[in-house]
Amino acid sequence: MGHRISFDLDAAAADAIVRGLPGSPTLAGVTPLTGGGSELFRLELQDASPVVLKVYPDAPKWGPRKEVLVAGWMDGALDVPTPRLVRFDESRTLLPLVYAVFTWTAGSDLRSYFSAPDLEDAYRQMGALLRRVHRVPMPAYGYILDEGVSDPKPTNAIYMAGAIEGALRKFRSLGGDVGLARELEQILQGGMDLMAESAGPVLCHDDFHPGNLLFVREEAGRLRLSGLIDFGNARAGDALMDLAKALFCSKHEDPRSSVPLMEGYGPIDHSDPDRALWLYTLFHRVTMWNWLTALGADPGSPTGPGGLLRDLHEMARAS
Repeated sequence: MGHRISFDLDAAAADAIVRGLPGSPTLAGVTPLTGGGSELFRLELQDASPVVLKVYPDAPKWGPRKEVLVAGWMDGALDVPTPRLVRFDESRTLLPLVYAVFTWTAGSDLRSYFSAPDLEDAYRQMGALLRRVHRVPMPAYGYILDEGVSDPKPTNAIYMAGAIEGALRKFRSLGGDVGLARELEQILQGGMDLMAESAGPVLCHDDFHPGNLLFVREEAGRLRLSGLIDFGNARAGDALMDLAKALFCSKHEDPRSSVPLMEGYGPIDHSDPDRALWLYTLFHRVTMWNWLTALGADPGSPTGPGGLLRDLHEMARAS
């Protein structure tokens, strides 16, 4: 993923973008939003629902078209809203960067409700939704780029062997301990039979955490899942790989999340799901250390690279 950009949206440009949307609506206001490596703006429209303007950095070049592609796959695929594409513009005539306009998805991210008394129920809804995402089949295993699955692999074992080799090669190149890398490689290769049990490639969100799940408080008082956003990391892979990433990221933000999220996800048809999830979590910790280290994060941070290294050492000892 690219580094976050900083972009000031000119009022005249925002007005021109809105007038070019279906029905030629009138701009009523602009509100900057936060999230990801792109710049986001909520555009208020007169006599119409708001929309979201997403302005993309120049790198990766395939990023905008990938998001448009996956948004199309998800349009109507779930029983909760996902952002639907309204306009996509690569011309750089109204803005100096590529942009897309998506429908507005109502709600606040789950982080806003961490003190709510019914938070556990919200996590169960998250788990159930992830299960539904995993019902979207894919033709092969691999990372998704702008034209679909890139370098598709026929089995999860082949795909994960390459992913593991690439992750540990990067780990070493970024200064990771060579001895630890050797231990992790042996552990992951030793668990390849469990990863080979994959039931088939499915759509994996790969960024399923409280910041990308939207909720609303209903009139009756229940906290209800109202939307899923940000498919920029999507890949085609084993459902358990994605579930492990969701548990890993959600637990990092809130240790209370794991049990209810798993309850919501439901039964797993696998000979040893706990061990498979453990192996995938190890892999995700390596890739997260790589990503944060490449971004220049404090190597000793207990909530960043330092904490991940501590966890990797503990996992190696426990294996």
